[in-house]
Amino acid sequence: MSSREKVRFGKVMLQGVRHGTTFASDEVVLLEDALGDILLATGTSVPANTSDGYAKGCLFIDTNVATGTTGLYCNKGTKDSCVFTAVTQG
Repeated sequence: MSSREKVRFGKVMLQGVRHGTTFASDEVVLLEDALGDILLATGTSVPANTSDGYAKGCLFIDTNVATGTTGLYCNKGTKDSCVFTAVTQG
């Protein structure tokens, strides 16, 4: 069963869906495409490589990282086999 969670970015409010069965129990999906593939999600750990359901280019925000470490990851794999890599500056 999924529960809903509201996330505020300035004046924009996103309401995500918490997936506790298929995905990590603390993961919140904020945006999906028309096919149901995840485009934007947050959680305390990056999805394991080869997980499915994450669109190519999906952004994942890891909310449990040390200061000075990026928390933004991008799926460079496919929707059937993700490979999240850290997004770094410059």
